[in-house]
Amino acid sequence: MTVTHHPEPIVDEHWQGEELAADDTHRYVWIWQGFNIRLIAIPHGEAGQWGYDWAWCYPRDPQTVREAVEEWDPDIEDEPSGWHKRPTYNKVRQAPHRDQAPSYNRPRCVHGCYLHDGCRTINCPDLENTEPST
Repeated sequence: MTVTHHPEPIVDEHWQGEELAADDTHRYVWIWQGFNIRLIAIPHGEAGQWGYDWAWCYPRDPQTVREAVEEWDPDIEDEPSGWHKRPTYNKVRQAPHRDQAPSYNRPRCVHGCYLHDGCRTINCPDLENTEPST
């Protein structure tokens, strides 16, 4: 799978956002979403007209999102960096060649923190599920 990072964002009128990159299966578009920016992974074809497969919430700073996508290699890295919430309930995205970046692809909580490091959010449901019972 080859990813193409666009030198300048491409305006997406349908989603009212900016496409930052695309690979063989998805387009990566950021949209304003309430108090956040949401980076969405839109499948190519008709399915992409009606929904997206994965999403990640970022602070309202378009440059932060652009930089995260520029640094991300969706071929070997499951998710981009820097997000603070995974708003979809789908299974976590898994890169096709994730075995090439095992340290990067360690399990994360819904807030983007590696489970091994703990979470910055109080009462993180994923962290609660990993703590030993007493």
